[in-house]
Amino acid sequence: MTRTPAPGRGHTVLRRRSWPVLCGIALVALGIGMAAAVLKVTSVNGFRGGWQGIPVYLALAGVLGRIANCKVVLREDDVLVVNPLRSHTLPRSAITAAEVDDHGTLELRLDEDHTVGAFAFGGSLVDRVRGTSEQAARTVTAWLDAPHSPPPTATPRAHWTRAPYADAALTACAVTAAVGAVWMGLSG
Repeated sequence: MTRTPAPGRGHTVLRRRSWPVLCGIALVALGIGMAAAVLKVTSVNGFRGGWQGIPVYLALAGVLGRIANCKVVLREDDVLVVNPLRSHTLPRSAITAAEVDDHGTLELRLDEDHTVGAFAFGGSLVDRVRGTSEQAARTVTAWLDAPHSPPPTATPRAHWTRAPYADAALTACAVTAAVGAVWMGLSG
């Protein structure tokens, strides 16, 4: 787990070191595989058949980019939990506990019935050895217990996660697929 203070902003970013590394390795390996597949199919069937691997790669890059973007940000008055699709802004006053569930996932408890899970600290085999979810729970608990001025009353909010590079890859996937489909329809 990396614990990075954001310079000059007064918040701490918690994320697993393995997510960006594994996603980066997967992107490079898939990129090499996609390029080889496009070249192979193009050499046999022409580019008309070969280009179709490009949008598939871009879609996978978008999904992996969203996974690598996951994190928990401890700010002065709230916590930002960035998950692949939905992010949650949780005021400090709304969080009653930070705990790890039976599957090893970090959860921020809001009350008896409501929790927000952090995908960045989802249970994994590596976590069972390294204990990164437990470390993150201890860090959030220490943040909750630290003295602070009472913030204004706020409610938890959920919103769509923004991941610029992943969203750009998904947009490029859609554009490439649409342009390719039109090209194939007109040239067929």
